[in-house]
Amino acid sequence: MTEAVSYNLVWLPDLIMLKDYNGDWDAYLDAAYAYFAADFITDKPKLLEHEVKSKRQIAYNGQDHSFWHCIEESAGGAKDEENRIPKIALVERIRWPRPVIEHAVNTPGVLAWSEIYRGHGTKKRVHLFVEDEDYCVVLDPRGKDCNGQPAYYYLWTTFLCETDRQHDKLLKRYARGEKMN
Repeated sequence: MTEAVSYNLVWLPDLIMLKDYNGDWDAYLDAAYAYFAADFITDKPKLLEHEVKSKRQIAYNGQDHSFWHCIEESAGGAKDEENRIPKIALVERIRWPRPVIEHAVNTPGVLAWSEIYRGHGTKKRVHLFVEDEDYCVVLDPRGKDCNGQPAYYYLWTTFLCETDRQHDKLLKRYARGEKMN
């Protein structure tokens, strides 16, 4: 049996913890959104020289749709938007999407690929998977530049692989996908 390689991920920021806000959920969410806004609204990261934007469609409480998709998960396997609930482990990692994007194509330990999005014809989404952390950022390419590359990306969602099966499934998707690194 081969031993798994572990990568130095010092570029990932510390988690933000609910206990640091004395258990005050509203203050915690406000702080999480402030980090998100600084990373995706005030100053946008780039992937392969193309901006990554927040989907500015308002979702809840005047906060961007992309923010909520980065901190929520489907409730009970439901696929509709009305059945999503915040997941504390994703809120804790709200500072991670930007550095994952910025390190996606040149950092060992981050797997980056695009693949056809199920049920959407030939439309592709980009996945950035930090394997050691079981954390994935998903981007939605939009438009085309003069070289046929995406004009920009939307930050679509984030998720955690919580089982070995989910982890292995994502590695298989990477193996089949169009590699970016």
